[in-house]
Amino acid sequence: MFMSMAINKNNIIDSLYKIMCTGTTTAIDSRVNNNDYFKRRVRGFKAEIEFEKNILSDFQEYKFYEGGQLWSRLLDGTRDSLNIFYYTTFDTLDPENYVPIYKKISVWSDIKKLLYIQIIPEGWISEDFVAKDEEGAIDTQIIKPKFKFYEFNKELEEFSLSDTQDFDVLLSFGQDLVRAPSRFKLRRREQFEYFNEYELNTLIKIYSTRYFLDHKKRTKRMNMIDLDGFLYKNEELILVEIKEKTPILGSTQQTAGDTNYWKYGWDTRRILWYLHLQNNLNLKTLYAIRQINNRDERAFIKWDCIMLKDFLNVTSWSSSRAGGGGEDTITVPYNHFQDLESIL
Repeated sequence: MFMSMAINKNNIIDSLYKIMCTGTTTAIDSRVNNNDYFKRRVRGFKAEIEFEKNILSDFQEYKFYEGGQLWSRLLDGTRDSLNIFYYTTFDTLDPENYVPIYKKISVWSDIKKLLYIQIIPEGWISEDFVAKDEEGAIDTQIIKPKFKFYEFNKELEEFSLSDTQDFDVLLSFGQDLVRAPSRFKLRRREQFEYFNEYELNTLIKIYSTRYFLDHKKRTKRMNMIDLDGFLYKNEELILVEIKEKTPILGSTQQTAGDTNYWKYGWDTRRILWYLHLQNNLNLKTLYAIRQINNRDERAFIKWDCIMLKDFLNVTSWSSSRAGGGGEDTITVPYNHFQDLESIL
């Protein structure tokens, strides 16, 4: 019998380490230097955490809300096979806080079910877990979060407790896997140490979300595109895509120091998705980049921001370049980006 256990940074980070290593391949993108897929996933949380901290400290007139996930099934290729979506959010807040966001998203007819998964930060227990090291499978344990599951009624514009109080409320939408998913080896634990910089509640939200995405969801085949966050002020909602990167510099020693030759890219797949959302939901989209000095030191310089509409107005449509994760990107001159203070 598993007993209730105290939650602390150490056991959350250790469990996050186990589930992310187990569920994530190490794949090198040969087109980009130092761009291991696993490394990018582990360090990818930092920009989102720092953006929220910046909003809460310097832009208190805005509320920041967690971005959600849109889920769909694999289409079978027949003419009448069309995308329908489930929408989810994981957060510790009471669901009523998310009513403005769910009201906005629910107007899109392609979204058939909207779920809010509330993280309950107490009553967590340990759970058996199988990881893998150089010698093979190893038996270990992780912590198991506690949740409440809510559904949003489009007509009444309110939340109610779901009749199904477990992940089957979402997993039933998925398709069974043909074979069991691969289990990948544990990697360097020190890559996760930066999480110690952040508050316990932040780690609770990250781990609880990844508990589903990297652990529970592995039993089903489901397509997912995530959203990084929302800004809310005076009943206006702004969708935010948040990244951490360095500008693409000029190709010569002379142009490398001239910002007129600098650029930023945006993955074409993500742009198409955000444009699709913007058209269906009438949502503004902000692209916020946490500029760092280089890929190794990753020292923060400043926030560089642009609205999706403005990005598309000044991009180079005649060319694209290789980006991370096997994606092509289209680029915009660096000087079209603004400080976060200027754009908000």
